[in-house]
Amino acid sequence: MFNPNESSRSSTVRISNNFDKEIVLINDYRDFDIKKVPLYDALVLDFTEREECKKTLRSIRKSNIESIYLLPIFILSIVDVKDAEVKELSDGIVQTIQPESLSAFIDGVKRKRKQLKPFTVNPEINRHLIKTLRFAFTRDRVLNPIKDRNSIIGYTYPILSLSLEEEQAKSEINAIEEALDKEFFQPEFVDRMHLCGNCYGGFLNYKETDPVSGSANLVTESLVHHFSCAYIGPQSDFIRGDQMVCPKCNKTLRHIGVDYDKPSVMYRSLDNDNYFQEPEMKAECMNCGLQNEIEGLVQYDVFNLTLTDKGIQEAIQPKGSQSSKEIVYNGYITYSTFGTYLKFEIERIKTANLPSCIGLIRLNITSQTEGILGARYDRLIEEISEFIVTNTDSANILARSINSFFILFPNSPIDKSEKKLKRLADSVNTLLNNNVKDVKIDVVSNHKELTQTSEYQSVLNDLRASILTS
Repeated sequence: MFNPNESSRSSTVRISNNFDKEIVLINDYRDFDIKKVPLYDALVLDFTEREECKKTLRSIRKSNIESIYLLPIFILSIVDVKDAEVKELSDGIVQTIQPESLSAFIDGVKRKRKQLKPFTVNPEINRHLIKTLRFAFTRDRVLNPIKDRNSIIGYTYPILSLSLEEEQAKSEINAIEEALDKEFFQPEFVDRMHLCGNCYGGFLNYKETDPVSGSANLVTESLVHHFSCAYIGPQSDFIRGDQMVCPKCNKTLRHIGVDYDKPSVMYRSLDNDNYFQEPEMKAECMNCGLQNEIEGLVQYDVFNLTLTDKGIQEAIQPKGSQSSKEIVYNGYITYSTFGTYLKFEIERIKTANLPSCIGLIRLNITSQTEGILGARYDRLIEEISEFIVTNTDSANILARSINSFFILFPNSPIDKSEKKLKRLADSVNTLLNNNVKDVKIDVVSNHKELTQTSEYQSVLNDLRASILTS
């Protein structure tokens, strides 16, 4: 058994053990080098310097390199660790280092890691979700959401949110919904959130507002009903000195229940002296400032997530984020069907020797931009999709993959296809500039001439690569 009190304060201390394991204790985080992490079998992080410990833990789990983010990490602390994120990202809190128990856990993770198959990152693979699945699989653990005031949702799954460039609510929600749709996780209900319809923020200020001005500067006042003349008005209309006098019949009101009653209350806006009985409820987003209608809030259920057999298989051998039944967008054929059409078009060129061309238009939307757009993102993509369908010839064949739009121009010379593609890309760019003012979205395009020596998969790969590097 290793006692930390007996160790020196060197930056790293190798824990001696009889299991031929490279287990290292990090005492001093100033010299920590993440590039050395793959050399170890496990790390033990001293929790004495709490912020540095947490920063190091986050940097390891944030990596997209499996030999780094899947490394067993334990937290050494003689006091109770209450930080929920540290508990979720680590593999356990220990008061003393016992190599025997650590070795058993390390061997278990290694056995699981040996089952993992390599995969190629492409648009059909949600690599953040795959990383989350593999972390859960190698640990055989339930993923628990934690309450996090730094997340605009209010909850986060630490291993997933760290994988994103920045904590983006929509990206995280989409990844979880995708996993649940594909039955990768068995959900256990934890909480129900209501989120901003624009940015998916969970920090909302619910308030009663003036239906005319929208002001929340309101006071309530009792309505007074005078029995004898049936006049009804706000109580302030009846106040004369220290008495209550009906403004309609000038009679003095002395006893409630005998002369008058108070059947309801009125609201009054102090900004414009407007009286009303039914205020409008608003939910102001503390992140983006949108005044949400209550019925416009997005319902989001938070779950504990347990891997299913399907989730285990996806973790071991990722098949991609596309479901077995591809989505068919209006005016488009599926991407796999488009590949078949392209193959047939190349075969036709070989026999008929006619010109043909393929084009690609892509919207370069980063995860940060997607987060800013919020709920507008899906509407924007659908509008662009419809615009492209409307502005292409019926002879053209269209397919869509995320933010990329493929266009096959049969029997079209390269110069003619190039002009059509450029005109369409410029129109899409103009449409975006006129309708999206708060973010900049680049529209990129390219084309490839189809020849008798073309190979359909190479054409698609080259076209994608040219767009991504342009």
